Amino acid sequence: MICKKCKTDKPKSEFYQREGPGSAYRKSCKGCLRKQKVLRVYNLTSEEYDDLHDNPHCHICNKQEGVIVYGVVKSLAVDHCHRTGSVRGLLCQSCNVGIGAFGDDPSLLSNALSYLLNKEKI
Repeated sequence: MICKKCKTDKPKSEFYQREGPGSAYRKSCKGCLRKQKVLRVYNLTSEEYDDLHDNPHCHICNKQEGVIVYGVVKSLAVDHCHRTGSVRGLLCQSCNVGIGAFGDDPSLLSNALSYLLNKEKI
C-alpha cells in the first residue's frame, strides 16, 4: 500500500485497519499519523519534529528507540513541560515514567540522586 502522506510503499501491517463493514485501511501509514498527532498536540513544525527524530534516542539514558511491547517497537515519548507545554526532547518509557513519578520536580530528582549516592549498600 502507498501512504498518501509520505508516498512510500509499505506493507499493510504499517496501516491501521478501520473497524466495521468492509474493513478498509487508513490511507496514511502509522508513522505519518503519529507525526500528524505529535505536530498537533505539541504545536511543532514539521522541521522541529524531523529534528527530534533525526537520531531517535532517549535524552536521559541515550538508548535508541527499540523497546518491544506486544511484538511492536514502542516509540519514544515526546517529553514536554506540563506547565508550559514546551517540548524538551524524546525519552524512553522507563525514563519518561521515572521523571513523571517525580512530578518533573528538579528538587525531588536532586534529592533522589543524593539519596542514591550517599546511602551505603546493604
